[in-house]
Amino acid sequence: MSIILVITGEPEWTRRAVHLAAAAAREADAAVVLLHMVPVAHLEYLGAGAREALLSVAEFDTLNEGAATVAAYGPAVTVELFEFSDYNGGVVCAAEHYGAAAVFAAAPGGLLGRLRLWALRRGLRRPLYTLGDGDPTITLAIPPEEAAVGQPVRVIQ
Repeated sequence: MSIILVITGEPEWTRRAVHLAAAAAREADAAVVLLHMVPVAHLEYLGAGAREALLSVAEFDTLNEGAATVAAYGPAVTVELFEFSDYNGGVVCAAEHYGAAAVFAAAPGGLLGRLRLWALRRGLRRPLYTLGDGDPTITLAIPPEEAAVGQPVRVIQ
């Protein structure tokens, strides 16, 4: 089954992304993974559980609301935590780890935001939807798992 990965962010952005991802997943017969990124200070802490902080009430509510929204659309949904030391690297690793067909993630900010967004799109090698101004219409093409190479894919707009 194909996976659509939603990296949670600011609550309003996350709500919009979850609705779009859930609708796309329903049409493509895919599952949705809601992923909350957990920053770690040192690379050696990745996966060690050394900094297992509780989620804030707002973060928990956002994840719970997102899971309920996806479930209301019908696709399977899971909620996961994912540790990272670098946002771009973390998003790329998460997409590879879950075998995501598409990723919804907020665009990197800061002075080098556009450059970091370009690098993220290049590193992902799969559709990235940031829901930012100027983004194209969301089109998701997920080949059926049983389809052979060269077979047509379903396009969701």
